[in-house]
Amino acid sequence: MTNFWKTLGYRTVMDALHLTGAQRVLAPLTRGRGLVYMLHRVVGARDDEFQPNAFLEVTPEFLETVILDTRAAGIEFVSIAEAHRRLVAGEFANRFAVMTLDDGYQDNLDIALGVFRRHAVPFTVFASSGIADATCELWWLALERIIAENSQIRIDFEGMRETVPAGTTAQKNAAYERLCGWIGAGLDEHAQRRAIRALADWAGLDMAALCRSLAMDWDGLRRLAAEPLATIGAHTVGHHAVARMSEAEARDQIVRDMERHEAELGKRPEFFAYPYGGKLAAGPRDFALAAELGFKLAVTTRPGQIFPAHRTHLTALPRVSLNGLYQKRRYAELLRDGVPLALYNGFRRLDVA
Repeated sequence: MTNFWKTLGYRTVMDALHLTGAQRVLAPLTRGRGLVYMLHRVVGARDDEFQPNAFLEVTPEFLETVILDTRAAGIEFVSIAEAHRRLVAGEFANRFAVMTLDDGYQDNLDIALGVFRRHAVPFTVFASSGIADATCELWWLALERIIAENSQIRIDFEGMRETVPAGTTAQKNAAYERLCGWIGAGLDEHAQRRAIRALADWAGLDMAALCRSLAMDWDGLRRLAAEPLATIGAHTVGHHAVARMSEAEARDQIVRDMERHEAELGKRPEFFAYPYGGKLAAGPRDFALAAELGFKLAVTTRPGQIFPAHRTHLTALPRVSLNGLYQKRRYAELLRDGVPLALYNGFRRLDVA
């Protein structure tokens, strides 16, 4: 199923939940005691026809709407440290929400910070040290840039030779979906980086310059860390799916990231987000590793809200994605009530296996 049809299907289900009144019936059963919102980029709306990573972008206006509506629903925004305290103490009388942003994009500082300041909302940025150092391959964004700027994509990588058409918007979308699947899932964590570098070399794309143009460096992260509302968390050195690596490699990715944060920001990070964060990217071995390495909380991208049972799974917390393809108040309300998340999880409150 293509991403277009998946998105259309999800929207249809969410619209049906909203229009039929099922949301109002189910919400009392599906609301958690807390929720961790997940964002990546906060930028103005773009009108480009080819935007395969639009799901990672929300507008500041939508972010502001979510904040106002969340508070209007009686939910308190708290820092990730306060969320940890409440979970450990078992304080669930009042619903709470935590704002998190992954990777460490420059717009988190330039745009999102202003929104959070205006509404006094604490937030956490999970920054990959390799992204801050401009040594990490932002391969999904590099692939978008390569396809956007070329009418055909020539692949010559470790025995694979092929030319993929990318002249029209439809061809570009098809090329991205195919090559993203190949690089992201068809290759292992090391081969995927060699593949995107080979494509970047062919296209004349400077990967480090791309990283510097999109993400905060350490000076930017230091500015953000000085903000009273902000917390900086860890996100591995190279933005790798740790479950797809050996335990030794996963440990190395996390430990070196923690050490780099401490060296640059003067504080060892206490909170962690698993890159990609789905079931294939982070599993029980990694949850145990995060706990062993001393993280107070670690978050996945598995969809869900926070329930009392999560007290014993503090390094396997679910999140609520604020997805750029669903920037409607009714969708945000549904997610806040937890109805589509509960349906997705078969009404299981814990998803930690």
